[in-house]
Amino acid sequence: MDWLFAWWDAVELWLVQLWYPLLVTLVLVVLLPVCWYLARLLDRAIDVAGARLTRVRDAEPPLRTSRGADLP
Repeated sequence: MDWLFAWWDAVELWLVQLWYPLLVTLVLVVLLPVCWYLARLLDRAIDVAGARLTRVRDAEPPLRTSRGADLP
């Protein structure tokens, strides 16, 4: 586990020493897609869990269009 702590310390030190605009760009390029896909995964998981826990028999998760809106 010490190797992981040492690696993380090295990455953290490298990040804080970057030029600020490069740091912001790097964080946005990495963090925005990760947060976007994590939010989509959580949304789908909550939809599936809601469909399984509902009192309506054979309920399915809501269908989504390519724009993300629920279908009528």
